Amino acid sequence: MVSMPVMRRSLGVRVMTLPTSPSIAHSLLACKDPAIIEQMTGAMDRLAIATEVCVDLASARKVLHSRKFDVLAIDFDLGKQAPGLLGEIRLSPSNRTAPTIAITRTPAELALAYCAGSNFVLQKPLSPELVNRMLNAGYGLVVRERRRYFRCRVRARVKVRRVDIRETQCHTVNVSEGGMEIISAPAKLVPGMRVHVEFSLPGRVATFAAVCETRWRNTQGRAGLRFLLMPLEQRCDLQEWLTEKLEESLPESVAERFRDASERFRSEKKPF
Repeated sequence: MVSMPVMRRSLGVRVMTLPTSPSIAHSLLACKDPAIIEQMTGAMDRLAIATEVCVDLASARKVLHSRKFDVLAIDFDLGKQAPGLLGEIRLSPSNRTAPTIAITRTPAELALAYCAGSNFVLQKPLSPELVNRMLNAGYGLVVRERRRYFRCRVRARVKVRRVDIRETQCHTVNVSEGGMEIISAPAKLVPGMRVHVEFSLPGRVATFAAVCETRWRNTQGRAGLRFLLMPLEQRCDLQEWLTEKLEESLPESVAERFRDASERFRSEKKPF
């Protein structure tokens, strides 16, 4: 749980509240009520989620547009612009798919929260049971969001092909669900260009094939590729491989919770 001295120092500034165990995900909590901060960060802590607390909407907005979070919670007592911040989350390039929680007091605020696109709503007064039940129900989506943006550092061979580019052998720097970073990219590869790639991954016999778009390139010959088209079976295999690698990077106590949440989410497949 968060200690009271840390909470007092947090008033007026933002503070990172780390869980006692290694974290599996990161959350943003916009709230100035010490009791709610204590409840929410304590519940997040037990699920190995590190929480950054902002006590005003201006700070929350600044952090929202500069950092990636796996779950976001906003207390509507921060002011009339709180529902608008929920809307901004859905427009944020980094956080638009992250699960959101609105903390409301009145039926009117509850309606505003749903209209603003909140995945889940907590009504005051909060109780430990209510908060824990909500977070347990939504933990699968938090895990999915964490996996979605997980970049696994791995060196694997990549073939890059295009009609006007000679087939080139490159290597991956990292791989994610959405794409990969490569090194020794072809000289003609520029942002916006589409290419066909083939690559293999450790522990997988089959070769992956995808149509990619070049998102960026630097002067050191590194480039970022975004997957546009990939066979469904291969995409599922890639997701499974990334899940395994993410689990391997976690302490066993956290990995076990991650596996349980992943299995629960796959079996239920219900909205947050």
